[in-house]
Amino acid sequence: MGLWNYADANPVTYDVIASTVVLVVVGWTLALSVFEPSWTKAAILIDGLIFLLVGITFLMMPYNLIFILFGIILVAIAVAAYLGKLPRSFLRLFHK
Repeated sequence: MGLWNYADANPVTYDVIASTVVLVVVGWTLALSVFEPSWTKAAILIDGLIFLLVGITFLMMPYNLIFILFGIILVAIAVAAYLGKLPRSFLRLFHK
């Protein structure tokens, strides 16, 4: 899926829009966290929110439940990292 369907002759559907949004935002936040490692928590929070929003707005059952669950997990990890409530083995991944 993703960006290839825009180049192909297939009609643009909600699945194509959802996968394109996820690919672009995850790529952007990955680049952000690679070049600025102190922003890893913010990148994970943004990715979690994007997965939640894409799952709620664009996808149909049962695929949206996977995106919503993954988004909730990412948001919970990011919030716990901001609050310092993760185990030390995980917290060291966020502080470089």
